[in-house]
Amino acid sequence: MGTATILHPYHPLYGQSFPILKIRKVDGQRRYSLRSEDDIFSVPESWITDTRQNAFSESYFDADTVKALFELARLL
Repeated sequence: MGTATILHPYHPLYGQSFPILKIRKVDGQRRYSLRSEDDIFSVPESWITDTRQNAFSESYFDADTVKALFELARLL
């Protein structure tokens, strides 16, 4: 199923990648079961890399949006 990298800044395994064992929905939110060397653990989708924009990724905006925001700030 691939791998997932923990992006939540306060998670003790931040920045590390783990194999995805399964994906399930709990209370309307997707959770990923990941395997480390010593354990199997579950994290919400928003804490890992995946195809969707992640809440803890470095940028929420694409390059065109950033340029438009800088232009707006300059005009103000």
